[in-house]
Amino acid sequence: MSDALKFRVELNVLKHLGIGLYSSTPAVMTEIIANSWDADAARVDITIDPESDLIQVQDDGHGMSRQDVQDKFLKIGYSRRTREATKAMSRSGLRHVMGRKGIGKLAMFSLANRINVVTRAAGGDTVAFAIDVQALWKQAEQDAETVEYPVEPVAVPADFDLEHGTRITLTELNTRIHRTEDFLRPRLARRFGVFSDTFAVRMNGRPLQRSDAGFYHDIQFLWYFDEAARAEVAKAASALATFKDDDGTERPCIESIPTMIAGDPPELTVKGFIASVDTPAKLGKGEESVNKVSVFANGRLFQDDILAELGDARYFNSYLVGEVHADFLDQDDIDRATASREAIRHDDEKFQALRRHLRSVLATIRDRWDDWRTLQGYENAPEKNAEVEAWVKGFPDKRDRKAADRLMTSISKLVLNNDEERNKEARNLLYRSAIVGFEKLRARQQLDALEGIDDVLSPEFQAIFASLDDIEESYYLDIVKARLEVIRKFDEEIVDEKKQEKVAQNYLFGHLWLLDPSWDRVTGSEQMEITLSAELKRACPDAEEGARLDIAYCTTAGRHVIIELKRPGLYVPAAKLEQQGRKYVEAVEQWYREHPDAYGYGGRLPPIDVYFLVERAPDLNDRESRTWEAYNLRSLSYKGLIANARQAYQAYLDVKREVGRVAAVLEKI
Repeated sequence: MSDALKFRVELNVLKHLGIGLYSSTPAVMTEIIANSWDADAARVDITIDPESDLIQVQDDGHGMSRQDVQDKFLKIGYSRRTREATKAMSRSGLRHVMGRKGIGKLAMFSLANRINVVTRAAGGDTVAFAIDVQALWKQAEQDAETVEYPVEPVAVPADFDLEHGTRITLTELNTRIHRTEDFLRPRLARRFGVFSDTFAVRMNGRPLQRSDAGFYHDIQFLWYFDEAARAEVAKAASALATFKDDDGTERPCIESIPTMIAGDPPELTVKGFIASVDTPAKLGKGEESVNKVSVFANGRLFQDDILAELGDARYFNSYLVGEVHADFLDQDDIDRATASREAIRHDDEKFQALRRHLRSVLATIRDRWDDWRTLQGYENAPEKNAEVEAWVKGFPDKRDRKAADRLMTSISKLVLNNDEERNKEARNLLYRSAIVGFEKLRARQQLDALEGIDDVLSPEFQAIFASLDDIEESYYLDIVKARLEVIRKFDEEIVDEKKQEKVAQNYLFGHLWLLDPSWDRVTGSEQMEITLSAELKRACPDAEEGARLDIAYCTTAGRHVIIELKRPGLYVPAAKLEQQGRKYVEAVEQWYREHPDAYGYGGRLPPIDVYFLVERAPDLNDRESRTWEAYNLRSLSYKGLIANARQAYQAYLDVKREVGRVAAVLEKI
């Protein structure tokens, strides 16, 4: 049919804005609900039915005529703000529209394989069609640039009796998405601030309300920008605390905060609230945490969290939750939203003004939070680490104690992760690093005092050396533990025989101590895959093959080490390894004969060790054993390499029963 409805989209847009842009069910549902708002709908009904593999959204908005479907819905990038006379307002002129880019409809492609649309404009015919996402993709793969996909006409459902409105039904849902009411209800409640009698949204028959967001009933203290926010939040905050003022009157812990942002740009107004709970755990943890201050514009989530970027990792921030409504961010011709509508462009001057204002507001909130917490009988200082406290109190000099306490207290107040356990781990890591750094500074001050000590047997002199020993031991314990972790990782990655040789080469080149903990290399001496074929030919004219060294380096003791890696699964006999090892030694020796002044050997030949890393060490007879010893040849299996390295470092930890003062503290943190 010549008047068939066609979905037309460029392939690149389909790939990046259809599937790649939206990553969650709430984000997709947000786009559909926002379209209902823009269509002046008074009621939206959402049906979530996981068993039937269905999500359906129906509204009583303006609906669409057949021409509207073709020119607006099926046209990607259609923006009512630039194409319609009402610009940033809905057709009724009563609502600021939420949509801007005209790409939100593509969000549905990441959620379902089949999309059914039924719509009717007032006084018009009902239009019903379906989009098969897989068929659309197949069409896209055939076309070079632009997809023209004829949508599938479908029968109008018998239960669609709206005089005007739209129903979108998503089926054959992506198996990886969340599709339950319990999951979606709180997340959608946290994405809109426009639920009311004039925009009623129901999910499976029950009204979707702001209180469904899941944190209102735990709010203890409240700061509000506008009276409407105060009334709404205070009504739902069943755990709101009170305090007694100077005349004994009991008052709720509620306080107003400035709504006006003065300066350049001209004055801007914000609404909403910031609140706190009595314990951070009530805000959840990880991906489920609501420990955030969200930014809204025109009643829709504009940025999920601004709290994290206000440059304040203070302890009290982990107690906060809030919604800041800054409609000015979306009521002019500037598009400040990122493509996914999940964040705001940070280079915008109005957004920068909002951030400055919120930093100032948080400073006010912090002071009042301290006061109210004290009145509630809470100890405002965060929980301190007992081992750290013991370390601080162990300094005989009170100046050291004061400085150490100040440093450790600042760390105890940091919030580095919303997850309580991860935050504790991060703080403990900072404690350990700060203790070592502090001890190093003290040692440096003590070394300065050596000039005034003339008796090496004095207690003062011995104390300085004991302090240095403690620090050095703590460093080496950290090194040993880190190397054991590298060994564990090496062991995990070397299980694939096809990768063993390359993995081993890369790891050994960066961690040569895996072969022998006593080795250390001269910085810059290590080289990988060196060719010495020319030198070998001059040393042994009868040599049939060249010499190519996998890894070579020089130890601090002046020994030259060559490491040859053999393919895992391949057994190499001792005779062949001996032949190759002798070849390597002779090639390196020839190079030194031709470069007598290199590395200060004065024409002498350096000691050379050759290590073969093999699947299985070969058996040596008496003659081979003598030859291997003469040429300093060694063999080691891949599994033996791991076992020996682990044993060497674990043995140090096992015998280190008595540790120094600093190491003992670090061990317990």
